[in-house]
Amino acid sequence: MPTSTASIRDRIGRRLAVREHPWFWAVFAVLLVPIVFWFFSRLGEGWLPQGDDAMIATRAHDAWTGHWPLVGMRSTSDQTVDGVFAYHPGPLEFYVIGLPYLLSGWQVWGLLLGCALVLAAFVGVSLWSGYRAAGRPGLLVMAAATVTLYGLFGSVLVLPWNPWPTVFGLLASLAVAWRMLLGHRGLWPLFMVCVSWTGQAHLGVTPVVGLLGVWMLALTIRRWWRGYRSAPGAVGKTLIVTLVCWLGPLIEVVTYSPNNVGEILALTTAEKTEDTPRGEAWVHLTQMMFPWTRQWRDVGEVTWPAVVLLALGVLAVAWRARDRRHRRRIDPNIDAATSAVVVGLFALAACFWAGTRTGGDLRIGYLDFTMAGPVFFTAAVALWAFHRARLTLEQRGETPERLRSLGRYATVAALLLPVVGATAGWASVRTFVESGNEVNTKQARLVLDDLVPILQKWPYADLPVEVEGVGFTAWGSVGPAVSHQLIVEGRSVYYESWWPKSADDDHRRPRDIDGRRVVVRLEERAGDTGWADPQEPADETFTYPLLTDEGDGEIRVLVSIRDE
Repeated sequence: MPTSTASIRDRIGRRLAVREHPWFWAVFAVLLVPIVFWFFSRLGEGWLPQGDDAMIATRAHDAWTGHWPLVGMRSTSDQTVDGVFAYHPGPLEFYVIGLPYLLSGWQVWGLLLGCALVLAAFVGVSLWSGYRAAGRPGLLVMAAATVTLYGLFGSVLVLPWNPWPTVFGLLASLAVAWRMLLGHRGLWPLFMVCVSWTGQAHLGVTPVVGLLGVWMLALTIRRWWRGYRSAPGAVGKTLIVTLVCWLGPLIEVVTYSPNNVGEILALTTAEKTEDTPRGEAWVHLTQMMFPWTRQWRDVGEVTWPAVVLLALGVLAVAWRARDRRHRRRIDPNIDAATSAVVVGLFALAACFWAGTRTGGDLRIGYLDFTMAGPVFFTAAVALWAFHRARLTLEQRGETPERLRSLGRYATVAALLLPVVGATAGWASVRTFVESGNEVNTKQARLVLDDLVPILQKWPYADLPVEVEGVGFTAWGSVGPAVSHQLIVEGRSVYYESWWPKSADDDHRRPRDIDGRRVVVRLEERAGDTGWADPQEPADETFTYPLLTDEGDGEIRVLVSIRDE
């Protein structure tokens, strides 16, 4: 893990040739293996979109079939502030993952491929940014951060639910910001892609990348004022990229009333139904800063190793400030690592502020979607500690062999410790267990395998389909799966919505059906209750076990033709 004292950004060129950067390509190739494995594993287990995944898949279909989404998924803002119905800020995810979905002929593998490609791209940006900023040590600590996030989230990272794409979008945003802080030029277009993707996908992460963007803009203006100019054409490219990324939300502002920007502002400025205490936000943040064991998280206490890491981070920044104040020569490798610590501390502050705003039913646990911020900070502190130890040994006159040994030990630690933390049962970092997702997928498959073939036959085949439902699993999970499957097969599908605002799926309201339609109604009952009488006679009735109920709960599907 040794580096020379030469300027890293001068020593590592911009070209991505394999011959010139074998370390980067080797590490990148290794970290692509889990993504490929998760992709084929999900296909092999018969994954299909249901619930929110199905709603996102429908939006991805709409993005390339003439019903252009202008905002993101619906949020749960009304649970935080009464009467506020905000969408997540933007639809960028729908268009990006929707293109492979379109090219696959609306096959599930195309949807998963889009998610996997985005994940791979952000991993590559994170690794390359660390490599360009700090050489091989920077590459390896970013690899360690990547492995840690792999362990935390697992195979859900290749699924379309909108919080998952923000994980590595945030890591890439912070890594690019690190390079920008070091003075690397020409990065604004890439930075805008990263923060736009991340900020649009989920309101819980929007404050973090929003504040990061404001900081980088202020830094750029300050440097411009001091005579530091951007590369030729950089401003124009940045404006074009920004416009493309935010065109949908900009159109929504002038075409919908109330618009989503107003709703988000109302959510941000209003008093929450229940504020998260600062102490609770701080405790949760420490649990995120040291996620390799759940010992403190499970009992809701401060994670003390994280406090030590925070103290080291503050020490690193104070040490550099003292050296600059006394005009001492600063080792360029330590300087680059300290810049990463500064970015990490900024991310921690932004995450803490966001944590204090997660009131109501949103719960502080939603802050875990910003996990890349604390993980980046930990990686930055590790990089600083390595270079500080290396410099100390150099100043003591240690032999080159001793320095090389330090590099080898540090390399092993950077690669091995995150792997151990991600896999060992005694130190499991896994935060998100997806058993509920798997059960709901099986539930949706049970219904779809019987229902869809029936609807393809007479007398249902040529009729529009109205989907109705009640019940958390029947309507919240299976209902979207049924609607999505029929939509990608080319059927005209309609359903009601409790959402009071105009929405991107208003063209699917039953009020637009003219005349005869086939009605699919989904209901569920717990094991200790009976079925209510059907609201109207049914031509077909199917019942299935309710897999989320430990008793004898069931889901009932009623199919009928309604003349209206």
